Amino acid sequence: MRVLSNHIISENAQGARILCAITFHFDRSRLGYLAEVLRSLAEYPVAAMDVIIVTNTLQKDELSLLNRLCRETLPPNEVSVRSYGDLTDRWDLTWCHKTIIAREFIYENPGRYTHFIYLENDIRLSFLNFCYFVEYREALRRFGLLPSFIRVEYSKALGGFTASDVFWPVYVPVQSHVVLGDMVLVNMPNPYNPLFILDLELGAEYVQSPSFDRQASGTVCPWGVAERAAMGLCLENVPAPFQSRYVTPVYRKSDTAPAFALVWHMPNNYADNPRSALGKVRMDRMFIGAGELGQDGRWSIAVAADDRDDESLGTSDESGRSHARAVSNADHDTVGAGASLVVESVWSLPDQYYLITHHDTVVFLDTDSRLVRHAPFGIAAWSLVIELAGQKGRLLRRGKSPGEVRQLSAGRFDSDTSTKMVPTNLDCDIENFSDGSIGIRTGDHYLGSDLDGLVRLKDWCRDWERYQLVRVDTIEGLTLLRRYSWLSHTDRRVHSLAAQPIDFGRERPAESSALAASLAPGAIAFRRKVAFGPAALKLIERRPQIVFEPSNAALEQLIPERVKILDSNTEAQSVFSLFRPLIHFWLGNDHSELEKLRHSLDSLSRVAGLDATICIASTQSKTHLRQLVPEKYRSDALFLDADTTGAYAGIHDYHPVVHAYVGCTFGVDLKEGLIELLLSLKGELVLGFGLTAYASLPNFLTQSENLDGPRL
Repeated sequence: MRVLSNHIISENAQGARILCAITFHFDRSRLGYLAEVLRSLAEYPVAAMDVIIVTNTLQKDELSLLNRLCRETLPPNEVSVRSYGDLTDRWDLTWCHKTIIAREFIYENPGRYTHFIYLENDIRLSFLNFCYFVEYREALRRFGLLPSFIRVEYSKALGGFTASDVFWPVYVPVQSHVVLGDMVLVNMPNPYNPLFILDLELGAEYVQSPSFDRQASGTVCPWGVAERAAMGLCLENVPAPFQSRYVTPVYRKSDTAPAFALVWHMPNNYADNPRSALGKVRMDRMFIGAGELGQDGRWSIAVAADDRDDESLGTSDESGRSHARAVSNADHDTVGAGASLVVESVWSLPDQYYLITHHDTVVFLDTDSRLVRHAPFGIAAWSLVIELAGQKGRLLRRGKSPGEVRQLSAGRFDSDTSTKMVPTNLDCDIENFSDGSIGIRTGDHYLGSDLDGLVRLKDWCRDWERYQLVRVDTIEGLTLLRRYSWLSHTDRRVHSLAAQPIDFGRERPAESSALAASLAPGAIAFRRKVAFGPAALKLIERRPQIVFEPSNAALEQLIPERVKILDSNTEAQSVFSLFRPLIHFWLGNDHSELEKLRHSLDSLSRVAGLDATICIASTQSKTHLRQLVPEKYRSDALFLDADTTGAYAGIHDYHPVVHAYVGCTFGVDLKEGLIELLLSLKGELVLGFGLTAYASLPNFLTQSENLDGPRL
C-alpha cells in the first residue's frame, strides 16, 4: 500500500473480484442518485465487478427503465435487476440481499468473487474508498477491528462537507482507539455506516452471526430495520474496550479524516434540513485531540512548569469557544442572555460539581457570548459548576485561579442586569431523582440542554432537563494524574492517566450521546470506570475519590507529592507518589569538569525507562551545556546560575531529587533505587559514589554556600 496525501494506491484492490448488491425501492425522483452510484462502480479498475440491483417493482415499464440505466452505465454482463414483490413490510427489501451473500458469495462461490459490497442507493462509494478498506482491513486484523467510513453531506449554509451521523464533534482520546503511524483509528460515537464490505473470511463470519438475521439482529442493536440490514459485523465479536468493531482514521497532525474514508450521502437530507440536529458538524471541526496521543496511544502533551494553573483535562477555554461559535444563536430565554455575574468574592461549599447532560456533554459558560452551552468532554471548557447545599444550590463560574469565582444567576432577566446578588444567595432549587441525577429549577423553570448546544429555561423537567454530577475535585485530580507520572505503592509501577474510553454510567446511552450512541452488548462494562494503574474510579460519584497530600505553600510547591485514590472496585485506598525525578549537577569553572559531566550524562542515558529532568547549575555557557545533555532529556533540562541563592521557581515540584557529583556513574538500577526510596517513605538514600537521592528536595540544596559540593 502507498499513501499519497489523501489517496491510497492499492495493488490488492485492483485484483479484487467484486459482487455488489444495491437496494433500490423504486422511486423515479431518486434515479439520479442510483445512476451516480452505478457510474462510480463502473470506474473501479478491478478484475471483475458484478452488480445486482435489488428492487421492489414488478412493473414492466419501471424494470425497463432500470435495465436501460444499467446498460448505459455498466456493461450488460456485469449488472442485473432482481425484483422482490409482495413484501409484507416495505423495509424487508433491505434484507433481500442476504440470500445473495449466503448463496452466491459464500456457499456457491467457486472462487469467482473475493469481495461483497452492500450499498444503499444514494451512497457514492469510490474506488479510493474500496482501496482504503482492503488495505486497512489487513492493518487492523490483529486488533479484531474493521475500517469504517464517515457518511458526509454538503451543507450550503456551512460551505463544506458535514458528518451525517453525529450530533457533536468527537474528542478522540476518550473514544476507544488504536494508533498506527501518523493515524489514529477511532470508534465513532455513532458507528452506523449505510454500507458494508466483506471479504470471504468476513462473509463466512457474517452469515453465522445474529446480525445476519432480520429478527435476531434486534437483540444486537435497537436500530431500525433498514439500519440493521446495513449493520454488517459492526457489533459482532467486538474486542474490549471498543464499543463497536468499526474504527475510522484520523490524522494525528491535523485532526482531520482522510478523504478516502469519506462516502457521500448525495441527497444531503440532514445538512440542508434546519430541523435536524444531524449534519451540522463540519468535517474540519469533526475531530479534536488526535494530536494529543503518543505512538503508544497515551496522552502525550508536555506541560510547561508555568502552565500548571490550567485546570482542564484535555481541553481549553478556546476549544470550548470555537464549538460555541459553530452553533446557532441563542433564543431570548437562554440561560446567560442577560444573566448577572456577581463580581464579589463568594464563600465556597465543599460540594461542587460539573453538570453532565442527557447527551453526555458538559455544561460550560461561553465567555465570549456570555451564554451557557454544552459540548463533549474534552471540548467543553470546565468553567461552570453547581454548588449544592441540601435542596438548594447555585451556579458558579470558575476561572483559572482558585479565587476567580463568580456567581451566575440562573433566572431570566428582562430589566436590570447589573443587580448585585448577596454572596450567600442559593438561588436554585434542586430536585433529586432515583438515578442520582438532578433537576435545576429557578422559579417555575428548569435548565434544559438542547441539541443545538444551548442551555435554555424550560417549563418541564424531562430527560434533557436532568443532569448527572461529576465532582470538581475528581476532574482536577484526573488532570494531575494525566499530566504527571505517579508511582503506585501497590504494583511498584509508574503510571500516568492513559487516554481511554469513558462513560458517565448510563445503562443505555441516548442516541444523541457524545460518547456512545450504540454499543455492542457488554461493551458498556469497560467504560464505566476510569482506570489508573491498579485503581479504578467512577466519574459519576458524589463522594471524594481522589485526595492529594497538601502542597507546601511555603516552598511555592504546586504539585502534591502523594495522592490516595478510593478504588471503586475494592473500596480500599490506593497510594501513589509523584514520580518526577530531578537529577541535579553543580558544575565548577574548571574545563575538565565538562568531560566529567559528559561521562555522567552518557551513563544516565543508558538507564532505561527513566523520565527525568536534568538540572545543571553552572557559570559556563548554557548553549554549550545544552549540547552535552542527551537528546531525550534536552528539551526539559534546567540551567541555573551557580551563584543563585534560593530556590528556582517550581523546583520543589520535582520528586524525588538526585544530588549528583559530576563524574559519577549512574547504574542501570537507578530507577529501581528511586522507586524503593519513595515506597519506603525515607528522606534520603545513597545510590553509590557521588549519588544521593532524596524523597523531597532538601533545603540545603537551595541555599548552600558550600562551593565544594553541588547546590541549586
